Amino acid sequence: MLAPKSIALVGVSDRAESYGRALDRMVSEGGFAGRVMRVNPRLAAQSQGRIAASLDELPEPPEHVVLSVATARVEAAVDAALAAGARALTVFSACPDAAMRERIGDKVRAAGAALCGPNSMGFHNITLGLRVTPFPVPLDLRAGGVGLIAQSGSILGALMNNDRRLRFSQAVSTGSETVTTAADYLRWMVDQPETRVVGLFLETVRDPQGFIAAMEAAAARDIAVVILKVGRSALSARMAISHTGALVGDDAVLRALVHRLGGHMAGSLDEMAAMLALFAQGRRATAPGIASIHDSGGERELMADMAEDHRLDYAALSPATTAAIQAVLEPGIAAENPLDAWGTGQGARETYTRALAAMMADARVGTGLYVLNWRGNYYLHEMHAQALGDAFGQTEKPLAAVSNFSRSDDAMLAGRFADLGIPLISGMQNAMAAVRALHDHGPVSRFRAPEPPHPRAQYWRDVLGGRDWIGEAEGLALFADFGIESPSHALVGTREEAFLAAERIGGPVVLKTAQPGLSHKSDSGGVKIGLATPQAVAEAFDDLAARFQGDILVAEMVAPGAEWSMGAINDPDFGPAVRIAPGGIFVDLIDEHVLLIAPFSAAEAAAAIDKLRAGKLLAGLRGRPTLAASQLAHAAAALSRLAWDLRDTLAEVEINPIIVNTQGAMAVDAVIRAHPS
Repeated sequence: MLAPKSIALVGVSDRAESYGRALDRMVSEGGFAGRVMRVNPRLAAQSQGRIAASLDELPEPPEHVVLSVATARVEAAVDAALAAGARALTVFSACPDAAMRERIGDKVRAAGAALCGPNSMGFHNITLGLRVTPFPVPLDLRAGGVGLIAQSGSILGALMNNDRRLRFSQAVSTGSETVTTAADYLRWMVDQPETRVVGLFLETVRDPQGFIAAMEAAAARDIAVVILKVGRSALSARMAISHTGALVGDDAVLRALVHRLGGHMAGSLDEMAAMLALFAQGRRATAPGIASIHDSGGERELMADMAEDHRLDYAALSPATTAAIQAVLEPGIAAENPLDAWGTGQGARETYTRALAAMMADARVGTGLYVLNWRGNYYLHEMHAQALGDAFGQTEKPLAAVSNFSRSDDAMLAGRFADLGIPLISGMQNAMAAVRALHDHGPVSRFRAPEPPHPRAQYWRDVLGGRDWIGEAEGLALFADFGIESPSHALVGTREEAFLAAERIGGPVVLKTAQPGLSHKSDSGGVKIGLATPQAVAEAFDDLAARFQGDILVAEMVAPGAEWSMGAINDPDFGPAVRIAPGGIFVDLIDEHVLLIAPFSAAEAAAAIDKLRAGKLLAGLRGRPTLAASQLAHAAAALSRLAWDLRDTLAEVEINPIIVNTQGAMAVDAVIRAHPS
């Protein structure tokens, strides 16, 4: 698709400022060594054999046919291309008629061919010198290890036209993805020997399982994947539908999946470019700490603040490293990390080179940053550039230049540094996001659910089949089967049954409505707690029976603890995911949670919970007792197994709260909705 040996351009033109003419120029001047054939019936007679009147007059079957024709002629041109033996096609026209796109897609798939588009702005294989697009990009782009897949052609143009520090291998504007999807391009790029990192600008994922397979292939080859996904807001999602017909899906689930598969999410185009540049260096952080060297105390302090915002820790340098740095600094300058090494400027090149080299040699440093307001044609920055190059040659760890200010005039130096293999990242915020991604990058070990499914899974599929909302007592029984603890309880329909249940359970009890589908029971007065006498039980029963439908649940009063919540959803594209967050009243007050793709292990859940600020409450904060955090993680993993095994039956599950005390983690409320048949 992106690396043909021969190509036919249908619709080349002699008209100025036409797609056909611009396409011909881009292909002709790019340096492509394969065979290029051209088709235009209007120009064939006067072309002296350079242009054919039709595809069947070409001297050989073209491997890839590019259609630069009006929408009304696209379908016939596709038919002709397939008849001529084309294995791949590119269509620039938007082809707004959905029925037409469907017919074209059916024909291309039936022929076993690939299709870039419709509504594509083309593709570039810089490694081969092939530029298939009517939208000019610089012809002197240097080939490198960055692949780019964009569901917006303008995003592709923005990165390729405006920043020479990115060295692309291949880049493609996928268009409507009627046949060939972003997942297909990603899988192909992962197999190319030059690929080090692939960036994707996504509105949607049209082939979820293909996307997962491609991401797993990238992880297996240690190829970083950086994704900028739009559609987080309702307005953006609506615009995506009108743009390419893309249904954006659940953004949070996709983000969790990408994290699970070892990929990285960017928050902006600038962050994406920074991540691509840093990963393209090909080096990996072998320690968690970072180090940076500066020529400004104030900007050093700003960098320290931003590092903390991105959960990056400055390495505590060893005494030997500190002594080596101190030996090259001018008097009065402290050897510390981050380091402002500027003094009077005497011997500055040697000072910066040796200080940075010493920092990079420290075992606790994983990544180094040389931070200035880099600009070209400035004698001091020429000195710093030499020092950076000298230090870079003495380490195999990731090392990047960073401009504090994103508008620094650093483009010329960025090109020079890129030739050396050193990224120059403009803007501290972008640099910190890129370094965070680099330090998050590592081997992916995806936990897979044991086979066969849980022994009670088929029983619960049968019970839940065709149902809608599931009663709480039944839900707690489901939890128990999958290993999620819940308090002793009984479902009652009369006052007398409530008395007997309370007596059997013992101690203070809780009464609450078991009306199916009712979430936030406490908000509607559906929960009565601390009932220690028969009279209290009777009054609570009578009140609940008068205001709610259905039976009433009598349950053990669980010992106090931290309230958490867990919920499972079943995404139509990527399957079940589990959300873990502070619970009870805090579920609406504290905007903090983690979302994990099911199934996952208790160890994965524990690591995720530990990253939450609320996770500190489990560790005995400020003299409070240490709570059973491991049991909360176990319950989350059990819920993930439940959601996975019943993914064809369950739509959503909510446990709020699950009370975590010193003895364990107890699910005290359940709201469950099945997929109605």
